[in-house]
Amino acid sequence: MNIYGTWNSSILEEEDFAQELLLHLQGIGKYVRAMDIVEYLDREEVKSRLKLTKTISLATAQRWMKNIGYRWSKTPTGQFVDGHERADVVEYRQVVFLPIWAELLSRTRIYAASGNECVVQPPSTRRVIIWNHDESTYYANDRRKIRWVHKSETAVPYAKGEGASLMVADMVSPDYGWLRSPDGTETARVLFKAGKAREGYFMSEDILKQASNAMDILEKHYPDEDHVMVFDNATTHLKRADGALSARHMPKFSPKHGDKWDGTDWGERRQPKNWGVEVPMGDGTFADGSPQSLYYPEGHERAGVCKGMGVILEERGYEGALKIRAECPKFQCEKGATRCCCRRMLYNEPDFVGVKSLLE
Repeated sequence: MNIYGTWNSSILEEEDFAQELLLHLQGIGKYVRAMDIVEYLDREEVKSRLKLTKTISLATAQRWMKNIGYRWSKTPTGQFVDGHERADVVEYRQVVFLPIWAELLSRTRIYAASGNECVVQPPSTRRVIIWNHDESTYYANDRRKIRWVHKSETAVPYAKGEGASLMVADMVSPDYGWLRSPDGTETARVLFKAGKAREGYFMSEDILKQASNAMDILEKHYPDEDHVMVFDNATTHLKRADGALSARHMPKFSPKHGDKWDGTDWGERRQPKNWGVEVPMGDGTFADGSPQSLYYPEGHERAGVCKGMGVILEERGYEGALKIRAECPKFQCEKGATRCCCRRMLYNEPDFVGVKSLLE
């Protein structure tokens, strides 16, 4: 009993209406507005059914959005797990990368937070300019970052925008800014319209072309300094030469049928899984530095045929390699294992480990 009189209650307190309103907003889609409630309640059939003389104000609609579980915030995004703290990555970072980086920084210009160059003793060798490669993709709907998000909405991996995209790839340094000639007529910047029905996809060949153009500009206009270009480890940056050493798909034994190294004479459906490459791999290297051919030489009864991992390892001094299994299940070897399978053994060989990418 209310001894102070009566007051009006909100129709939003009616569970059926709140559910009706929520379903209406969900039917609109991802980008709902408080104004959608105002417009919904302004419909004649809705006002008649709810016995309203007019719709609500925008401020009231914004309060209602919160009452039914929406919050004005950024779209929740999923979190991708990287491998920055893997033991092998940490070891490489501490033992290889950071010492090299420290040596390079000792020859670069140092800037204060204000942007002014700090006065330090100039290096005894040439200055080093570090150029960072940057790729940014802009989408037609990237601007839609903040919206009404319902409390029941879960985070999903964020797809970088919706609609047509434009990728911008460039090189930038703290010393010169974006990489271009002093007069601005030559630039390392690339504008790329990615998509199957557009310009395709930015592949390794495009990266190599951009890097080559950047080096031409540096050699022509900035010859008095040493330049270091820094790229991340994206797949397109790590592509190796077609004939580079790789144990990933190498069979343990030579093919049992036919003499062709690429399996073209095996007959229909007789090629083994993961067998056959378009370009033969180059020579490996023995521990003493001498070359090791991965294929049987001319004059051999199987000349030109790949020896297989077992024979290659035994030639390197690993006795009994032919009796070791080709690969651990799904190539998920036990932590710290080095001789669990032929593929892991070859993976750990210095010449296989030391293969550089085309970009390097």
